[in-house]
Amino acid sequence: MSKKYFIQTYGCQMNELDSLQVGRLLAHHGYQSTTEANEADVVLINTCSIREKASQKVYSEVGRFRGIKKKNPRMVLGVIGCQAQAEGPHLQKRFPYLDLVVGPDHLRSIPQLVTESIQAKSQNKVEVDFYSREDFQFVDLLPQEEENHLKAFVNIMKGCDNFCSFCIVPFVRGREVCRKPEEIIQEVQGLTELGVQEITLLGQNVNSYGMGRHAKNPDFISFAQLLQRISNETSIQRIRFTTSHPKDLSDELIDQFGTNQKLAKHFHLPIQSGSNATLEKMYRGYTRENYLNQLQKLKLACPDVAISSDIIVGFCGETDADFEATMDLLQEVRYDSIYSFTYSPRPKTTAALYFKDDVPEEKKQERLKRVQERQAQISLQKKIENKN
Repeated sequence: MSKKYFIQTYGCQMNELDSLQVGRLLAHHGYQSTTEANEADVVLINTCSIREKASQKVYSEVGRFRGIKKKNPRMVLGVIGCQAQAEGPHLQKRFPYLDLVVGPDHLRSIPQLVTESIQAKSQNKVEVDFYSREDFQFVDLLPQEEENHLKAFVNIMKGCDNFCSFCIVPFVRGREVCRKPEEIIQEVQGLTELGVQEITLLGQNVNSYGMGRHAKNPDFISFAQLLQRISNETSIQRIRFTTSHPKDLSDELIDQFGTNQKLAKHFHLPIQSGSNATLEKMYRGYTRENYLNQLQKLKLACPDVAISSDIIVGFCGETDADFEATMDLLQEVRYDSIYSFTYSPRPKTTAALYFKDDVPEEKKQERLKRVQERQAQISLQKKIENKN
């Protein structure tokens, strides 16, 4: 009788890729995927902690497995990913029936930890220290035969060095570490040989690929140069990437949208707020004017590029005037689409520790509704214009 695993994934595309890679690792150890958690020998909940709502979903999901675990005590139940890193001890205390709690830097260890838990026939809780992992390695297993071979994610880096005041990512994903260009190119070519036609390059801030600790290392190149090499040295047909930070958007990368025929004409460039006062408090490192100038260059290089963004409303100290600046920006830029959220304090961040979350929840929801309604109008108008 074959062993089965079930993975529930929350969060970003990076988490989606992490879940795929964990599944591939388990498959190499004799496990088969199942869509029915009740029949699985191993159940893993891959978590996101970027916003409070995502964390609450995970609590609910883990709680749902209490009864299932009671009926099947041999099941290995684990929480992995960002929330596992951020709240490991709390999760273990709140859910004592958990067998594994594993941060995002330790996904390679999951098959071994699962085996140890099964052998012990007990709740062998595992908590890991993200920052002590000097031997971190990217998981680079190619897709299994049953996976979709038309599109694929490719991880080019992990972590973030920006420490925006609202963001927990550096505390759960750590500092930036980049894969070597040759490894990335080799993986992309391997994917094309399996039939993959489109890849999405992933990183918390792909614009800073090759920078930071890698800047003086001759083995690394800029992100724009990486895009060009993938285009020249592999047979991939379409290249996408996410996500980018405006302060690290280079002219060299903008030029790629005018010259690289394999690069999809879409750029996700999170602004977060249209107010300079709010951007400064968020530690974003650019102004509204800087951002708009970069967009102007991008549209000159590629006039029909589609632009999407992230918007946070109700950040600490956001006044009515600050919010209206965001509304004005939506109208000025006319994004093709946005992801919009209300601010929620995250553990360890500067905003949670030192700023006051002083915008009432009712006002946050009201502002969010206005942003979403305005963007829906803009998106509809652009669709009509494109048809004409």
